Amino acid sequence: MKIATHDGSFHADETLACAIISFIHEDCKIIRSRDPLLLETADIIIDVSGMNDEKHFDHHSNEFNLTRSNGINYATAGLMWDKFGSEYLKKIANKFLNDKKRSELTDEILAAAKDRIDREIMYAVDLNDNGQLNSYLHDTVKVENAGEQRVMDELNEFYRFSPDIAYLVAMQNIPDISAQDQDKNFMTTVEVLRTLLINASINALNTEIGIAKVFAVYDGGELLIMHEKLPWSQAVLSDFERFANCKLAIYPDRKRGWRVQSLPYSKAERFKNKLTAPVAWRGLDDEELDSVTGLKGTIFIHRAGFTGGAMEFETNLELARMWLKDGVSNE
Repeated sequence: MKIATHDGSFHADETLACAIISFIHEDCKIIRSRDPLLLETADIIIDVSGMNDEKHFDHHSNEFNLTRSNGINYATAGLMWDKFGSEYLKKIANKFLNDKKRSELTDEILAAAKDRIDREIMYAVDLNDNGQLNSYLHDTVKVENAGEQRVMDELNEFYRFSPDIAYLVAMQNIPDISAQDQDKNFMTTVEVLRTLLINASINALNTEIGIAKVFAVYDGGELLIMHEKLPWSQAVLSDFERFANCKLAIYPDRKRGWRVQSLPYSKAERFKNKLTAPVAWRGLDDEELDSVTGLKGTIFIHRAGFTGGAMEFETNLELARMWLKDGVSNE
């Protein structure tokens, strides 16, 4: 497999696109040029050529008009993820997931993981490369007056230097270096992005497998009770209405014992508690917490009142029930 893209300055969209394709085709070669004859020797030509078909993928052409349903236009990274993302994730699963996890994969989970990578990585890269970020925010987050516009402008300025993928890749274009050194920087950047995307994809698959388990165990009540460590907060944020009645999550701690934790107040205010622990418990540990709660084997309550725990499941469950009764609601 030979991949071709343009030479000169490079950006997040074509470097990330090359990271996607070069993982699927590990023996591939990447060439950088604007010579049409040299470009045509490749099997796939991205971000250059002015054409779009099964071989050429250039979102700069006048005829290119592919847009996501949410209004975010495709650039090369998102376009390649849309085309190859499922194949990419299947290879990730085969190489990096154990037999148990692979057996839990369904078409729905695979599709959800693909959407997650698109949403959490490709959206920002494509918005940046298309120069669409400000206009997209203007269209989706309506401002009503001059004060709100000033806040929007200040946030746009603040995020201009956010160290995200697009910014970090742009900083790999070192001024006043030779074309050969620029090509070396390009390939180094592709390798870095390749590693980042591999691990992000392993995470996405595991997260979506876990979210499906959270959905399966939740009974619609005030407590979300899990007997294994699952990505419950991602599950809640991905379908907030499903957990409208839920106030606390119960799960095994990675280090010791069990945890109780408040659900977030809303998707926007993730660090605000839906139900904060009783004031008298906050900041207490071990025997002091036992004394106040009347339980035995409690471990702690965070001073912010968002989480706490106990050594045994039944004690932790009773702690949660008392929390439901005496906690401070922010709803």
